[in-house]
Amino acid sequence: MLRPEINQLLSQTGPDAPMGKLFRRYWQPVLLAEELPENDCPPVRVKILSERLIAFRDTEGRYGLMDEFCAHRGASMWFGRNEENGLRCPYHGWKFDVTGQAVDVPSEADNSNFCASVKLKSYPMVQRGPVLWAYLGDPEQQPPLPEWEFATVPEEQAFCSKRLQECNWLQALEGGIDSSHVTFLHGGNVDTDPLFKSAAGGANAYNKGDLKPFFEVIDHEGGLLIGARRNAQEDSYYWRITPWVLPNFTMVPPRADNPVHGHFWVPIDDEHCWAFSYDYHPTRPLTADEVQAMRDGYGVHSANDAATICTETPWSRLQMA
Repeated sequence: MLRPEINQLLSQTGPDAPMGKLFRRYWQPVLLAEELPENDCPPVRVKILSERLIAFRDTEGRYGLMDEFCAHRGASMWFGRNEENGLRCPYHGWKFDVTGQAVDVPSEADNSNFCASVKLKSYPMVQRGPVLWAYLGDPEQQPPLPEWEFATVPEEQAFCSKRLQECNWLQALEGGIDSSHVTFLHGGNVDTDPLFKSAAGGANAYNKGDLKPFFEVIDHEGGLLIGARRNAQEDSYYWRITPWVLPNFTMVPPRADNPVHGHFWVPIDDEHCWAFSYDYHPTRPLTADEVQAMRDGYGVHSANDAATICTETPWSRLQMA
């Protein structure tokens, strides 16, 4: 349990909050690549770190992430037309490119240079693996592109989903790195879940058989290693090691030859977050059955995973206000 002031310090992620400034030092998942599937497709609203933004993919396939609201009268660019390398506001036709720069104001004279003085706040956004990533921090401190293994293996070896969790990012993270919940929340279906059942005689049995895991936490350069020790055979232990890397990445130990999986918990605001859940195999393509099971909500892609059971909504059913 945290004191209220410490809880606020860690869970508030707006632009001026200390934790918000920390999050902005890292590339963050903002969309699945499939949400902007083709050039000039409809734009998508994005709310991240308490900022309301709009994402689009232009005629040449470049990605843009900028302020949702037009610089002129504040109309939402979600209603805009994505055409000819820019997003055009439906109200007066002001058009902005992927950098947020105004490139056309139809009411201006042909020789006007008014566009040069109008620019929406924008952030770089790139595709790495099945995810679109954005950097919302100081441009002069922009880090290298994400190198998480699931985002760098061949396309056929990785899968990612997202879901809404109606809690702050810290509550979600705490549930994700807590191995003791596995016995109770997942114990009833790990032997039938197509993504876990091949470990029925080993890791699954240990997780279900010992209700009192012993935790050990070790610092490392990027964050923490959380070890949960359970009794195994008479003369041995089963250790389950979960890495946590600042600020919001976790990786769950695989079972047998099943894919490796994990989560990013990305703050939407101070009361909601996105859970980006990934699976990948480092040495082989995912099978058609594995991918279908992931799409069907098995494994870590289940809406009753983590510590926010009954408070989550799959992204496909979410209507952002």
